[in-house]
Amino acid sequence: MQRIKGIVALISFALLVFPVMAAINDIPAGGTVFIGEQGLDITAGLGANNQIAWFPSTATTTSTTPEKVIDVTATKTSFYASPTDFSSWTGNWYSWAPGLTAGTATLCFRVDEPYIALKVRDTTVGVDVTPNKWIYRGDTAQFRIETNLYAMTGRGLAGAPVTINVQSPDGAIYSSLRDPAGTPQSLEISVPSSPYDVPGVLWNTGNSMYSPGTYTIWVECNANSMKDNYPSEGKTVSSRLSMQITEFNPLIKTATATATTLPATSATTKTQAVPIVTTTVMTPPAITTIIETTTAPPSTVEETVTAPPTPVPAPTRTYADGFTAIVSAAAVCAAAALLSGRFR
Repeated sequence: MQRIKGIVALISFALLVFPVMAAINDIPAGGTVFIGEQGLDITAGLGANNQIAWFPSTATTTSTTPEKVIDVTATKTSFYASPTDFSSWTGNWYSWAPGLTAGTATLCFRVDEPYIALKVRDTTVGVDVTPNKWIYRGDTAQFRIETNLYAMTGRGLAGAPVTINVQSPDGAIYSSLRDPAGTPQSLEISVPSSPYDVPGVLWNTGNSMYSPGTYTIWVECNANSMKDNYPSEGKTVSSRLSMQITEFNPLIKTATATATTLPATSATTKTQAVPIVTTTVMTPPAITTIIETTTAPPSTVEETVTAPPTPVPAPTRTYADGFTAIVSAAAVCAAAALLSGRFR
């Protein structure tokens, strides 16, 4: 008997110290339901009715005709907010029965599209490294989550249960990360607000467990199988972020390489340009001088050499016709006279 009393006392003490946690699938009246969630208990907001109804924002409070009505008689304790039934009808859903109006029906729950995003911050230098996608090896990284899933706190939860995934360059996915003290920190966390800087998970990128390389990081929420049913990027799972852990600044490396290359190219261009410019400038005067010097002498020589021969044949054409015959006859007579005198 004393043993039983002791057990009862321990149970009572445990209930006082550790209160019963609310079930993640219990939706309070007027609570938020996210598309993709299944197995939900919506009886708290449904009351005695077995239907839920949705009115457009333009409906008057006296309207008796909802745009969409769903019977939940068989599913009020295992409700599924399917993408097919609710993606085009987000907002307020009312507990409904014939005879009610948009103004008299009570709010059963609200349906929202989930969204979730992840950022990485280098706490060593106090910079958001998400856009640059790299971090010095040895710096401490912290995660920031932006989401509307924190509305799950309305169910009595500490926050929306999410998982941060860190995949190493070789494909392994970590379930925890080492902080600066070397203590492993779980990547299963609760998000109570947004934006939320995860306080417990401080990643020491300089730990020997993490080699340099590119890591892939994302966050997801699969509460009530919402990611399984609605695996949409940016909604139940964030976009994947590539983060390079490096021992040097890749931006500085690129800039140095470019700076070294540019002067070399510029120097080469200048070296080639100097002779080209010099040759171009000096060549025209040289060509012009040669042409003028060479052409002038031949012209002078031709005029000097050609002039004397021209008058030579001219005198032969100045004598009258028959003059040559007379001279020849006189010469013959003279010769005959000389010969006659010689033989006397």
